[in-house]
Amino acid sequence: MPLSERQEALCESHDWDFSHLTALYVNCTLKRSPRLSHTEGLMRLSMEIMERNGVAVDSLRAVDHDIAYGVYGDMTEHGWESDEWPELFAR
Repeated sequence: MPLSERQEALCESHDWDFSHLTALYVNCTLKRSPRLSHTEGLMRLSMEIMERNGVAVDSLRAVDHDIAYGVYGDMTEHGWESDEWPELFAR
């Protein structure tokens, strides 16, 4: 995604090192892949800025995964038959 001139300048004008950071974007659109997600379009700008600043970026669409809802890190320990969240959280 192309950045504006101001965004480009801000990415180039600092001396901070973000290369030790990682970011996982969780897209909570209701549309399954590969349908167009407007949420993903909004995420792309932020992801591009992070990548240009050395951050390792990954993303996923929650709707494409079997994620049990609840308040615990692994809901299979609380009655759910399956939960992909523990593996996704590791990303």
